[in-house]
Amino acid sequence: MARTYKVISADGHLEGPPEDFLPYVPEVFREMAPRRIPTPGGGDSWLIEGQPLWHTGTNLTAGEPLKRKGKSYWNPDGTRVTGAGDGVQRLREQDRDGIDAEILFPPIFVVEALSGISDSDAYVSIVQAYNTYLSADYCPVAPDRLVACGVIPARSLDSAVAELERCAQIGLRAVALSSFPNGGPNPKPEDDRFWEAALSLGMPLTGHIYFGAPFPPFVTGLTSQPNAPEGASALCTRQAFERPSWTIAQLIFSGALDRFPELQFYFAETNASWLPIGLQQMDENYKLYAHTLRTKLDRMPSEYFVDHFYLSFIQDLAVTKMFDLVPVDNLMWGSDFPHSVTSFPNSQAWLENGFAKVSDELRRKILVDTPAKYFHLDTTAELTPTPA
Repeated sequence: MARTYKVISADGHLEGPPEDFLPYVPEVFREMAPRRIPTPGGGDSWLIEGQPLWHTGTNLTAGEPLKRKGKSYWNPDGTRVTGAGDGVQRLREQDRDGIDAEILFPPIFVVEALSGISDSDAYVSIVQAYNTYLSADYCPVAPDRLVACGVIPARSLDSAVAELERCAQIGLRAVALSSFPNGGPNPKPEDDRFWEAALSLGMPLTGHIYFGAPFPPFVTGLTSQPNAPEGASALCTRQAFERPSWTIAQLIFSGALDRFPELQFYFAETNASWLPIGLQQMDENYKLYAHTLRTKLDRMPSEYFVDHFYLSFIQDLAVTKMFDLVPVDNLMWGSDFPHSVTSFPNSQAWLENGFAKVSDELRRKILVDTPAKYFHLDTTAELTPTPA
């Protein structure tokens, strides 16, 4: 019987040593690239300009007891540990967990830690090397099951647009933002060039939990954030810690969603049981503060959310008991493999428990149809088999 999608994890991570993509870094910048070093006491860490040592522990848990330090990418026999191997190993791990495909986000080290590299040309080249590695080495094993998000550099609008276009050219199916396209924590009008390009390319846009500034200024203690849209903070007054609410609020008040009605975003690993009160409070806060704002919205914040934003949950059992209170068309599920909160290797047991009282139709919508639609996957095609 032909294998088709039954469960798509919309939140997995690629984890591996920098040696995997360093061959694609131009030689002139290789000395500035991150490198793996032994951690005192055992295990591996990344050494990156402008950063403390980044330890691998929490990123390579894969269902084992959590170790913040002392975790290596290799087993004693020289094979890669669970979650740190090549594409073939990943397919076998999907089979072990009852997963048919994953939307794969970059290692945290490739998104956050690289931001400390001072030379912008080196930084962009390293990001490009990672994306090339995805396209040339990792995803071709099974592009229908290994759906990796290319990284958009957080430096300038020009570099963001150029890498967006290059990701499309080399065959990547989605891109992940860590900042707004202008390279900063808040939106600017110039970002429209990136949004327009993404729509013209049909490229799905993602962020891991959020992109740009993680919190509004009243949470960070700052009195303002340059370029933060006027009015955005009003939506976050009481749910500021429910990321990605600040990114969503800024996108709404920037007007980008009105200028580009087809623009959509997917945020992974947000969980979703906060949505009923979160969306309610966004609407209440806007009605409360609207008369004080120069910017007026055409619709209520919750209406923008339904049309423009998707979220995924991991082991959020609460949301499976309140599907009548949330916009279920906007939800996906993910295992977060191989990070510390992953449901691996027991995802099937968790899904059977969480979806026990959910209709087959809704289960399929969340686990297959919604991620397949967003990431342009063919739900009728026979999937690439796992190599023997």
